[in-house]
Amino acid sequence: MNTREIVTQKGQSDALAGTTPVYTRVPAADIYETGDAFLVMLDLPGARKETVSLTLEEGELRVKADQGTSAPEEGTLLFRDVPSGAYARAFTLGEGIDLANVDAKFENGVLTVKLFKNEARKPREIAIH
Repeated sequence: MNTREIVTQKGQSDALAGTTPVYTRVPAADIYETGDAFLVMLDLPGARKETVSLTLEEGELRVKADQGTSAPEEGTLLFRDVPSGAYARAFTLGEGIDLANVDAKFENGVLTVKLFKNEARKPREIAIH
């Protein structure tokens, strides 16, 4: 089974379902495979750790975060290049993932989710007699 069968991206309409902000973006993601896990790394620039939501339900990994705004309390906005709003993305997980064993960390605007493989999926060396 290849990586695409283990972690696949859901459609954008699925990823954005249930979000209410005016401006929602699908964050860029990279997926890596190691011997014992898959690493899903999502770029969430401007998001704060307390706004990041990570849920795992029925074989689906959902990520949501609020970027917020850095506007000053005083003044009138004349021009905006930096968007504010939310991020949302969803992935479907295959049977090769141990759903009870998932780690996540958020550092410098990057969310890293470590999805451990089921024991049966991990490579192992066979002794030759």
